[in-house]
Amino acid sequence: MKNLRLIKVNLSKVLTCVGFYACVLLTLILCFTAQAYQDVFENKNYSVIGVLSEFTREEMLTDSQFSAYQILSCISSGWLSMFIPIVAAFPLMPLICDERESKSMRYSAFRSTKFSFSTGNFLTAMISGGLAVLCGFVLFAVMVYMLFPNINEYPPELIESAEWWISGTYPLFEKYGYPYMIALDFLEMFLYGALSATPALIMTAFMKNKYLVLCIPFFLKYSAMQLHTGLLRNAYQDIENINENYLEILSVIEPDAIGNIFFYGETMWRNWLFNAVLLFLAFVLYTVMMNRRVDFGE
Repeated sequence: MKNLRLIKVNLSKVLTCVGFYACVLLTLILCFTAQAYQDVFENKNYSVIGVLSEFTREEMLTDSQFSAYQILSCISSGWLSMFIPIVAAFPLMPLICDERESKSMRYSAFRSTKFSFSTGNFLTAMISGGLAVLCGFVLFAVMVYMLFPNINEYPPELIESAEWWISGTYPLFEKYGYPYMIALDFLEMFLYGALSATPALIMTAFMKNKYLVLCIPFFLKYSAMQLHTGLLRNAYQDIENINENYLEILSVIEPDAIGNIFFYGETMWRNWLFNAVLLFLAFVLYTVMMNRRVDFGE
């Protein structure tokens, strides 16, 4: 009950703060930078906003890659992947840092145990980060379905080809259709934002500077992405002797796997397990650091 009360109080602060809605708007903007279409003949990639500026609706109806759902499923390839540690953390972390600076945190902490207080903050960070990213993505989805052709507008052969590809990755698609796929996209984006908020929360356990709390996870994410890209490039240096086990490991530790986790099909349990372990370790690290403090985080 103490955890639920603390989460309710913290979420009320988040939802009445302009920072949350700024993150929703930023998520919406960043979604438009995702790579939406690849012209294999010209070897040129187009972002969502690039497709809207370069192609007419008649041209879009010649390729199912321009369908609203296909556009919606490509979000993890844009700038959102880079900036999500900041976007997911911004709704709550500045508030926590300000409370520590003003020493008002002790009034909330004294009403509960240290463990309940830490757990409540951890869950609030995940919920607020997930909601900020999800709300921005939902707005983006609405705009996509207004701006891009619906799959039903395409010729039957293009529809069949597109749905054959989707069914190969998502077996339940044939039973539940596109609403099921969109629900999975929404769940992925919530989890993406929720997990991306945890590194910044850990930073708040030992520093008060809100700018460092927001920026350090950003640089860590950039470093992780560069490292993963380098390892992946090395894996393909010798095309004739590719280590499949090495590639499987890289697919599990891929920094943005949670943002597209249902795409992995039968092997997605590995990604679930890996991210669950990371989340548990983050929770343990944060609660241990906070519980060892004698100043209740101040």
